[in-house]
Amino acid sequence: MCSGDGDIPLYLRVADGNESDRGIFAQLMKEFRENWELDALFVADAAMYGEENLQQLNQLRWLSRVPGTLSEAKKLMLQLSDDALKDSEIEGTTPR
Repeated sequence: MCSGDGDIPLYLRVADGNESDRGIFAQLMKEFRENWELDALFVADAAMYGEENLQQLNQLRWLSRVPGTLSEAKKLMLQLSDDALKDSEIEGTTPR
């Protein structure tokens, strides 16, 4: 886990290469919160999104996205026009 500007590592845990991100995200966030008294907003990718993780994270502030594989997410993505999505203008990013 890094600071908001992404430059300062705050928490690191070396894991087995076979460990699932989905299975460990909530645990890592809770461990971090137990050791640091920060008003933190945890940002994670879609691998964090799952019923067990959501139940464990009810006392933390977090931000993620739902996986594109969920039926409701698929429906919404099909409804979006190309005009609704805009490529980033930030140098070094990959267009969609």
